[in-house]
Amino acid sequence: MKPIHRGLLIATSLLFASAPALAKERPPTNPRVFGTRAVVACDAVEQSCGMAVISFPSGVSTLVPYGRADIAVASMALPSVDVAQAIIARIDSGATPQEAIDWVQTVDPYATTRQLAAVKLHPDGSVTLGQTTGADASDHTCAVRGGTFVVQANNMTTPDICQAMANGFLQAHGSLPQRLYASLKAGALVGGDRAGERSGVVRVWNTTVDTAFYTHVLADAVVHAHSDALRELGVQLNRYQGTLGVPYPSDQVTLDADTARLVKRVLRKLGYYHGRMDGSWSDAAEQALYDFNWNNLFFLKPTEVVNGTRKIDGVLVNFLRDADLGALVRASASEG
Repeated sequence: MKPIHRGLLIATSLLFASAPALAKERPPTNPRVFGTRAVVACDAVEQSCGMAVISFPSGVSTLVPYGRADIAVASMALPSVDVAQAIIARIDSGATPQEAIDWVQTVDPYATTRQLAAVKLHPDGSVTLGQTTGADASDHTCAVRGGTFVVQANNMTTPDICQAMANGFLQAHGSLPQRLYASLKAGALVGGDRAGERSGVVRVWNTTVDTAFYTHVLADAVVHAHSDALRELGVQLNRYQGTLGVPYPSDQVTLDADTARLVKRVLRKLGYYHGRMDGSWSDAAEQALYDFNWNNLFFLKPTEVVNGTRKIDGVLVNFLRDADLGALVRASASEG
């Protein structure tokens, strides 16, 4: 069997062959495992675009998210790389996200089965959206549009999940990756995939912050075949952002007594800190944090005083809370 030629979607002068003919060529799949919920968004201030997705079958990280720093496209219900790339190509040629999706629907023989979303960040900071859910998509589908994001889901235990996710995104604080993940958590409070949630991805692209010198992937967390996929996805997100990502002011939290004790406890276990284990923060604790940073992180993340209050990167705190200590570099004799 030969795959559908990509040009059939991308070239506007060509149309697909009849749907029945192509349906015979479609590889057999198991529709029982389909079911996905996602939030797709761009942030004009952070100049980033991305999405958070959670589903049942492993592989959503390579099936659903497509994009770059100025565009994010989610291909769901019946994922298609050709459809996603065609949408991006149409947007690049000047179409709005909705126009691009609408055109693809006219030439796609499986249009009624797909659920698609596209979010575009423009140079002037404006954000435009597109979304569709095919008439033959699974039960309990839903979709909600916000000013800079789209939430959509299919095969859910309740159609209320999209609004819950939208509310969660709007109420969340922090960098775009953290807010995307918060949206997934908010949805879990009212429902989820009817087959269960075992696989997920959070992926955000950016070309303006310091990490762009090395990679345009600002945040990347992936989970497959995990019984507690949502929690594990958050752990993996904090590990990626905590070790590779640059700190965002919006992710800062107050270094209160409980947080100080948590951080010092981890630093002590790793041999960096040997001082008092109370809720204070001393020069010795700051030096221990610096030494840990130097041995383990891509970018240094010291504490800082903001308007008289000492702050610390909240993603780093979460990373330390769930850290696999065996995977971290311990203090050397000179540091200890």
